[in-house]
Amino acid sequence: MAAAERTGAPVISLDRVQCCAEIPTGSGRPTPAELRGTQRIYVCSRKLINGVIPAHEAHKLLKLRVAECALRHRLIILEGGSVSLLNTMIADEYWDCFQWRSDRFELGDPTEFLSRARARVREMFERRGGRASLLEELVELWRDPRLHQALADIDGYRVAIRFAAERALPVAGLLSLDAETREELVEGIAQEYLDHARWQTREFLELPLSWKVTGFGSRHK
Repeated sequence: MAAAERTGAPVISLDRVQCCAEIPTGSGRPTPAELRGTQRIYVCSRKLINGVIPAHEAHKLLKLRVAECALRHRLIILEGGSVSLLNTMIADEYWDCFQWRSDRFELGDPTEFLSRARARVREMFERRGGRASLLEELVELWRDPRLHQALADIDGYRVAIRFAAERALPVAGLLSLDAETREELVEGIAQEYLDHARWQTREFLELPLSWKVTGFGSRHK
């Protein structure tokens, strides 16, 4: 956001889950207030019933979004989110014609990560910016059995669904948890986010030398 504010460049999200507009809270889409007037572009708009868009399809659409933005902007910010999409980009020589600045943000202290993740999950459990909470989104969408598998494949929702099943609760019962049990769920989702971050660290490939622009330091993503 700071880079977009400073430069006026659009931000294209590489998070494939955020393409599903039905789950803005659970996918982590920024609220209008969080965008602070910057332009954010999603690779596509996709119904959850169709599942999360595969990386190779998202990659084709990403090229179109970049081409559209390049007609009006000399600088475009790509915000990482999908390791499989990033690695698909790295394997495609198409991107070698661009000049890149890339920043890699290391995982750092797991204890600090978990502390911030818990705070973020607690925020997602509340209504913000006119949006439903994460649990309200889940309960509403769970009414359609066709969406069960798609929801169970998404971080956060997966833990909540399992949490309800282990306690013999209907998914709708997650809205009525007492404070102590609710904190157990917060902890479970925060731990899943940490596990996912560790997986990303392992799975994300090194950038090709052509993407490492001289003069921008040693941190790359």
